[in-house]
Amino acid sequence: MSITPENMGYMDFEVLDENYSRYIVADGSTLKVKIVVKKILRTAAVNPQGYPMAISLDSINAVTAIVPPNLKRKPSKERWNPAKDIGKEMKFEIQEEKWQSYMTTEGYKVTVKPVVVKIIKYEKYNLFGEPIYAATIQAITNIEKLSATV
Repeated sequence: MSITPENMGYMDFEVLDENYSRYIVADGSTLKVKIVVKKILRTAAVNPQGYPMAISLDSINAVTAIVPPNLKRKPSKERWNPAKDIGKEMKFEIQEEKWQSYMTTEGYKVTVKPVVVKIIKYEKYNLFGEPIYAATIQAITNIEKLSATV
């Protein structure tokens, strides 16, 4: 069975937990990351255990930094351009990676964990005078059946 947008259906859901994961950057900043789920889609077909054959998330990554005062500068006059600006890859350590969880109206609990695999720091500064960081994030997703009516 091929998975296409035409054979995927929307699952309504409530947010149970959507806390930030935290990463300590080598320069002393803390990067806070979470995945904001906007939609959960599923195939109508289920496997023998009662799980959808596939699920898909429509989501955005929310990334912010807590920056120590010694790293702040005047805001950059030129806007950051991710297509042109060259940054420096930064070493980092995991402080905590948190699972985010969502309960669907169909009785499934969907969990997502953002995992940062790369952090780039740019020599440009935002409106608060903080260095601009970009993160490459992968999402680990799981689905758990909680309702016998599924």
